[in-house]
Amino acid sequence: MNFGRKLYAIFTLAIILFAGIATFTVSGVSSLKERHTIAINHAQSDIWVMSQVTLELERTLHTLFMYTQGIDGVTHDQVMLRYDILWSRIPGILEAEESARLRNFDDIEKTVTELKKTLTALDDAVKTLEPDDYKKLSFIHDQLMPYSSRLNRLASLVVSSTNEVGQEYLQGLEKRTSVLELSVIMILIGSILLVGLLVVESLKVRNLLTQAKNAEQRAEEANQAKSAFLANMSHELRTPLTGIIGFSGMMEQETMGPLPPKYKEYAEDIEKSGKHLLDLINDILDLSKAEANKIELDAAIHDVESVVRQSNRLVSGLVETYQVHVISVIPEGLPELRIDRRRIVQCVVNLLSNAIKFSPAGSEVRIMAATTSNGGLSISIQDQGKGMSGADLKIAMQPFGQVRHGPDIQHEPGTGLGLPLVKLMMELHGGDLELTSKPGKGTKARLLFPPNIVIHRYRQEGGDGSGRAFIFTGGKR
Repeated sequence: MNFGRKLYAIFTLAIILFAGIATFTVSGVSSLKERHTIAINHAQSDIWVMSQVTLELERTLHTLFMYTQGIDGVTHDQVMLRYDILWSRIPGILEAEESARLRNFDDIEKTVTELKKTLTALDDAVKTLEPDDYKKLSFIHDQLMPYSSRLNRLASLVVSSTNEVGQEYLQGLEKRTSVLELSVIMILIGSILLVGLLVVESLKVRNLLTQAKNAEQRAEEANQAKSAFLANMSHELRTPLTGIIGFSGMMEQETMGPLPPKYKEYAEDIEKSGKHLLDLINDILDLSKAEANKIELDAAIHDVESVVRQSNRLVSGLVETYQVHVISVIPEGLPELRIDRRRIVQCVVNLLSNAIKFSPAGSEVRIMAATTSNGGLSISIQDQGKGMSGADLKIAMQPFGQVRHGPDIQHEPGTGLGLPLVKLMMELHGGDLELTSKPGKGTKARLLFPPNIVIHRYRQEGGDGSGRAFIFTGGKR
């Protein structure tokens, strides 16, 4: 996904976030208002229930009075109907779930319960009431009349309480709504800041990517320029160096006639310096090509013993100079390697040269070869020199890095490119260079070859004396 699409995705997510917050705000406020409406409706229902009980009690008393006075032709059935309606209002307060809040008022539940008991006791009197029976009417009136004032008072109390609760709830609603709105505003501000930060960081990342791309391009151009420079330098320096080395060699050997001893010494120094400079140029070129992955390996199948033997011949002069014994331990039956022989010999020679130069006179340098546990193969060089610490190993693996142990070291100065070049050559073969060393314990260098370039040869004999040869590549057979 490119940067433009990422930025578009960020804005889309921001819009979705804002829409979600807005929906949450509207639904939250609506929910609070709805709860407030439901609470008010419940309170009004309580008022209606109390007013109905009070109203039905007064209507019952009025109907009883009209019945005994014979007014408007009120019949006994009408009296019983009104009486039953009054009875029907009692369960609405004492039993209905909608009236649970009313039962929180002790006086209401007590008063209605007493009214129920009174109505139960008056059932027979009401049922047997006759016109002009003023005595029984007076008894019934005296029993019910006190409840009228009590119920009126309690109804007023419910109205007052409902108003207070409604006012408190309304204030709480306003407060919660304000808190909700403030929270939403804070969330919106935070979201805007977050999106802004994401956009800013995205722009920074885009700028950094652009800078990195430009830097990579400049580095590639610089690397190409370096390669071109090194190629030109190689051509320009090798030609005169070859002449310098050749002529100084002739002078040292006195080909054209004897020289004064001092001049012969100078000629020898010139030849050594020229060879050292040529080696440095060659190492720099090889290292540069390896880093640019421009070395093409000329891979073929070679046996380890011949590679070690050739390497030993190439360092024979150093062995005599430093009086070090090189011992080769190459077991029989080792598999072969598919390698660029010249490059691997170069790696072994570099490691042997280091081991010989840093070993005390009379000590041993052992070169060994063996198969590895993963089916690969290793060639190791172990010396008895002063060894290196962990910090020294890091320095030695850096280009031009040279480890110095003091002014008493007598070996010839190197280029500091040997170990980095060996590591790069091994990596081109899919292998690696492993160094282990401790101060006073010497150094061990291992060339680790991967299983896929290890070659096993074997022969399958036929029953008639014939046979077929096979090559098995890659790890253990």
